[in-house]
Amino acid sequence: MVTGVYLGPTDTDMARGVLFERNDPADVVRSALDGTEVIADPKSAQAKANLSLDPATVHAPAAATA
Repeated sequence: MVTGVYLGPTDTDMARGVLFERNDPADVVRSALDGTEVIADPKSAQAKANLSLDPATVHAPAAATA
């Protein structure tokens, strides 16, 4: 898959001297990922949800059975 991401001035070192409004880099990345992310099944959805959790919480059930 090839994805083109087209954006205007973005708040980076390269655009430091630009005198008009600049995009927030986090917003650019979020938009790019929203356009390419596919969550194909419930296990994938759970794995993605787990990314924002504390790793100790996510892995606690597996550690308890080891």
